[in-house]
Amino acid sequence: MRKNYTFILLFFIIFCFSQKVEYPEAKEGFKKVELKLSPKIDEKDFKIEIFLVSNMKLDDCENASLNAKLETKFLLPPARYAYYELSNPNIETLTFKNGNCSNKRIDKKIYNYPKMEEYGSVLPYTFYIPKNMNIEYRIWKVEPKYIEVK
Repeated sequence: MRKNYTFILLFFIIFCFSQKVEYPEAKEGFKKVELKLSPKIDEKDFKIEIFLVSNMKLDDCENASLNAKLETKFLLPPARYAYYELSNPNIETLTFKNGNCSNKRIDKKIYNYPKMEEYGSVLPYTFYIPKNMNIEYRIWKVEPKYIEVK
């Protein structure tokens, strides 16, 4: 009888931990982007800065930014299997003109305010973004020492 309980417990543990995470499919007009990072020795010493990027034709003297926010959601609330989704579907592009314009149109990348996350190579970062946008990121290394202000 004890062997049966051990077998059932072992089967239950294997069943629970062998499940693959299934993220939902992308909505219409959106795409699913997965970012898989390479393992690092001390991952706690690194951060990842994530940008939502759009390409636009602007005058050479114009600067622009996206008013878009990536919202963190979870498959298993409160905090397991995070994914990122655009919270406001009506994205505003804010443009600013500098002084001297030659009215020459060029392609420019427009970025949103970045989202800073902990570095993690175990699970991919999953994003649901509009089809005409992309994700860019950069990796930051944390300094090991604190600097005292005098």
